[in-house]
Amino acid sequence: MSTELDKLRGTIVPADEADRASVPAPFSTFSRPSGFFTFRYSSTEIYSQGGNLHVKMKETRYQDGRLTSEECEGSLDRQAYNQMVGEAQNYFLNQMSNFVKLLYGPFSR
Repeated sequence: MSTELDKLRGTIVPADEADRASVPAPFSTFSRPSGFFTFRYSSTEIYSQGGNLHVKMKETRYQDGRLTSEECEGSLDRQAYNQMVGEAQNYFLNQMSNFVKLLYGPFSR
């Protein structure tokens, strides 16, 4: 074990030396990026044009070192749109109702 330490001592360079560029890097660079950072952004736009409903969806992801982007468009049936808007409104109203109950709960009997 002492011979291994002697070998390491020979490669250690004092910190006060001016030429640090000659010091070998202790770690090699990554050959492939790891998954420590991911990013995802998506947006959906629904709009009416000429009596027809149109849907436009965009999604951008950064995952495993790759940036991918997807985009699609389509049309939507008016009845499906009305059902979707009704469900969204009900969800929002239920969330607001629960929030108001939370605020006024301690003060009501």
